[in-house]
Amino acid sequence: MPDPAWGAFLSAPASESRVTFDRFAALAGAQPDLLHLYASTRDSHPQDHLDTIRQLGATPVLTLEPWNPRVGPYQPEFSLSSINAGQHDSDLQRWAAELGSWGHPVLLRFAQEMNGTWYPWSVGLYGNTAAEYRAAWVRMHRIISAQAPNVAFVWTPNALTEGTREFTDCYPGDRFVDHVGLDGYNWGDTPGHRWQSPDELFSRSLSTMRRLAPTLPMLLTEVGCAEGVRPDDKARWIDKFFNLMLRNTDVTGFLWFQTDKERDWRINSSPTSTQAFRDGLSKWISS
Repeated sequence: MPDPAWGAFLSAPASESRVTFDRFAALAGAQPDLLHLYASTRDSHPQDHLDTIRQLGATPVLTLEPWNPRVGPYQPEFSLSSINAGQHDSDLQRWAAELGSWGHPVLLRFAQEMNGTWYPWSVGLYGNTAAEYRAAWVRMHRIISAQAPNVAFVWTPNALTEGTREFTDCYPGDRFVDHVGLDGYNWGDTPGHRWQSPDELFSRSLSTMRRLAPTLPMLLTEVGCAEGVRPDDKARWIDKFFNLMLRNTDVTGFLWFQTDKERDWRINSSPTSTQAFRDGLSKWISS
């Protein structure tokens, strides 16, 4: 993985990845180094998608989630205690064998944003504890690393913001982590949220992460910004985001959440946002 590295989540099936990738690279003014994909532990191995990402010259960032994504957060069959009891070992062993057989570099995130309230593995919900989260991570690491030496592990809490708790007690230790990550979104001024600058969103969590894992590389693994009240609010936010990246030289990369989902997070939600992203990315890459 190059340093600095950047990338995105592009919501497209493998069969459309080339077109989607080329269109996004043209918008951004540079080719992504990293491409994000999501899978549940019960899903089949995304061989075609991984192959396509590699053919595009990028490294896959695979988020492996122990749940059914079509159901809400209350799924007792995916509690941390169920993982620690070995109830998902067969799925993890299958993923380990298939990723190891694939053989190329993969950045693997498992059970991300554990300090939020929206997943079956969220600490503080459904009886889940931080100690159980650490044990579940170590169990997953032991199973996958035994068969897939090509996998690097990325531990990713959510940035400290509304609806999150501190994450330091969930850290499994440097021995079981290769990169630390943070996810953070500026949702804008909407019920339950407020407009947050990149500094407000990330700086406190970055400082916490430096104290927690001072020797490990840091990535911002999910980043997005909603449109603001004024037409150029998002463009100004993107400018400030790249200023944050330029100041925090130990943050080795980021992945933009390039999709229109809960909000229109895309860099091309407006022409001014696209231009701000192109300008900021060019400065950051050449810094």
